[in-house]
Amino acid sequence: MLAAAPWSLAVFLLSLPFAILAASLYWLKGGLFLLFALVNLIAFSRMTYAWHRVIARADDTRIDAGGSTAQAWHLVMLGLLAVVVTTLARATGDLPYVLFTLMNGPDSGLFFAALVPVVLVLWLPILYGLALLAPALPRAAVTGATGLRGVRAAMPYPRWPLMLALGILVSAGGLAHSALYEYLGYALDGVPYWIVAYLTLFIVMTFVVGAMVSVAYRDGAPARPASHSDSDGIKDAATP
Repeated sequence: MLAAAPWSLAVFLLSLPFAILAASLYWLKGGLFLLFALVNLIAFSRMTYAWHRVIARADDTRIDAGGSTAQAWHLVMLGLLAVVVTTLARATGDLPYVLFTLMNGPDSGLFFAALVPVVLVLWLPILYGLALLAPALPRAAVTGATGLRGVRAAMPYPRWPLMLALGILVSAGGLAHSALYEYLGYALDGVPYWIVAYLTLFIVMTFVVGAMVSVAYRDGAPARPASHSDSDGIKDAATP
């Protein structure tokens, strides 16, 4: 799967730190980080597009669309999801500081007892929605379909494993962003090790989520019925 688009994978990995930093509006002033974020998104789209089609080739009869149409729709859908998730993550990124201030600096136990339920209430519906819409990406890559109709039925497995994987992915991205921001702003000792750890976790979870979504679509979407000519060919081959 990883060898499906090696150049896109390389560009994605090299531009990932800059794309993560682009979540902060401060870094967009020069426009350079926004450019890297766009390059990263295009590379990510090409990479996952190839993954979806490789995994779906276990049933070649479903692969109807190819070329620019399917790839363009896949890029549009992935870009919209990425922008929405990044915006929501950035909006809730300051939640711990706000809550800590509102609670007048409480003890750690009390603070986390209040923070965890609030985060779960905010993010569980978001993660569920992402898990619900995720099969639309491989469907767009394989068939070129652009709508969301029937996407819910295309998930044959429970959604909570994908929700958990998406939660870890979003958390790793947020932690990597914070570590990168602290290192560039304050050059603290030991931070580079955390940056490598968080980026590694983010990359691994990207692979895991991509594989889970592709396999879910492959196992859940109905195969395209064989055409009349195909059926005749099969009958002729079976006739002695």
